[in-house]
Amino acid sequence: MATKTDSLLVAPVGSQSASAPSGLALPWWVPFVASTIFVTAGHSLIKVGLNGAKALPAGSGLIAIILHILLQPAVVGGLTIYLLGTVCWMAVVAQKEISFLYPLTSVNYVFVVAISAVYFHEFISTRRGIGVALIVAGVILINRKSREVSA
Repeated sequence: MATKTDSLLVAPVGSQSASAPSGLALPWWVPFVASTIFVTAGHSLIKVGLNGAKALPAGSGLIAIILHILLQPAVVGGLTIYLLGTVCWMAVVAQKEISFLYPLTSVNYVFVVAISAVYFHEFISTRRGIGVALIVAGVILINRKSREVSA
């Protein structure tokens, strides 16, 4: 008998399998990595679009300003790519506990800082660099398997 989850492309939460049961299903980390790439790329494109938007004349209405910003091609592309990241995130959350996954999304901060330095030529202070290093250390600590002591 087919169940509702048989049609999913992901394994349901609580599934013990690291890989999915059907040929189309993906292990949780594949959509997680895709989500990270899409979200980071989406934010970067939005930044490109905002940097490239020409100023409107003084006295332009709020609606005109919002539409001008939202209709920048790079902003539209960034929002679309970000949406793809959200779809991938939904696939991940369907497979794993959100309390495990959500702290992992902090790697997005690391990638955004790297892109900001390389592509946008933003200065990354020592303090900010240390903060990014702490984020990386936190992600590593979250993912380490603890050794259980047998009594």
